[in-house]
Amino acid sequence: MTAIGINDLDDTIAKAYSELRGAINSHSEKSIHMYSIALQALVELRRQTATEK
Repeated sequence: MTAIGINDLDDTIAKAYSELRGAINSHSEKSIHMYSIALQALVELRRQTATEK
C-alpha cells in the first residue's frame, strides 16, 4: 500500500478548506456538511502522522 505524503495531505486539507469556505459562502448545507466531515477526517489524519514521527 502506498503512503500519502505529508505535502500531499497538507494540499488536500487546504483544498477541502477552500471548498468548505465556498460552500459556506453559497449557503449549501449539504456541501457544508460533506466538506466539514472530510476536513475533520483529514485534520485527524494529519495529527496522527505528526505524532508518529
